[in-house]
Amino acid sequence: MASTTDESNKSKKVAVLIEQHVEDVEFQIPYNALQEAGAEVWVLGSRMNEKYVGKQQQLSIEADATTTDARAQDFAAVVIPGGMAPDRMRTNMKTVRFVQDAMEGGKLVAAVCHGPQVLIEGELLKGKRATGFRAIRKDMQNAGANYENAPLVEDGNLITSRRPADLPIFTTAILNRLGLTAKDRDLPDESDYKAEWWKLAEEWGGSSKAEIVDGINTAIRGERYALTAFEHYLDKATDAEIKTRFSEICTAKGRHVQLLESRLAALNEKESFQAAGSGAWATLKSWLQSSNDTALLLRALGDLQTGVVDAYNLSNKFTDPLTAAIFDEIEIDLAKHEQAVADLYHARLGANDEAEPAQPSTGAAVTA
Repeated sequence: MASTTDESNKSKKVAVLIEQHVEDVEFQIPYNALQEAGAEVWVLGSRMNEKYVGKQQQLSIEADATTTDARAQDFAAVVIPGGMAPDRMRTNMKTVRFVQDAMEGGKLVAAVCHGPQVLIEGELLKGKRATGFRAIRKDMQNAGANYENAPLVEDGNLITSRRPADLPIFTTAILNRLGLTAKDRDLPDESDYKAEWWKLAEEWGGSSKAEIVDGINTAIRGERYALTAFEHYLDKATDAEIKTRFSEICTAKGRHVQLLESRLAALNEKESFQAAGSGAWATLKSWLQSSNDTALLLRALGDLQTGVVDAYNLSNKFTDPLTAAIFDEIEIDLAKHEQAVADLYHARLGANDEAEPAQPSTGAAVTA
């Protein structure tokens, strides 16, 4: 547990809950920041003498005590990190009761990502403004929460955040509510989403600048490749409506690249050029030689689906709110185009089915 070197902070005793497969940075960043601020940090698990290992295998730590022998009244705050850990925490009646006691006692309760699953189990979200990882949005709403898609949501003694990108803001809010100060630095205003939060997150154990830059460059390469592919699709297509859609996608891809390049510039970095694999280009060019409009739509749909998944994964990977917001925008944009292309594809399939007369059954397989 942390030493209490700062006399003004030594009375601040904070519990950080732990279970197997916790999201590493969602434990580490609040834990490191609270320790640095001089708070007395206790790691509370369900068992003693057990190594709790993070989901990303970066964290390995033992608990200082359990939620059975600890008392919520002895702490100023309880932090609930996410990952797969909360799904285990919610099955432990002692952990749920500990969080209930903290909420009812007016203690600060801070949950991030999947952390609100413990609040759901404790029936603590009814009528509360809150947020969490989007995969549990409906679960939170069903539990009575007024869900808000925001980096930080505060309602009374409850503060919640959504994902790793929100961690520097989430952690700053915890420090501020407890009246703690960060060592040798001024904390940005929580509502200033344009602040250089990534620096704070990096100092507390989050993504490094190099990791963020690499993620941005990965996205740029993906969008550039896809842009070139869609330019080929546009040239190959014959249907006017399909050509219009592909043209709109090309415009969107170009804008995505500009957004990512601007983020690199803001980080004082430049794009790391890396040519697309010759094998990938050869496959694409070979495939395009004999593609009709319906085949182009199907190929475009696959490319868009890949882009949506890649942007989603990147948005949840780094502890930088501004970069994650760009990945969010790209994902939402591509998902809209994905649906539009899917609608076109099904419409063309339907038209083809109506145009082709039914063939009598001969009892043999029909080959194209």
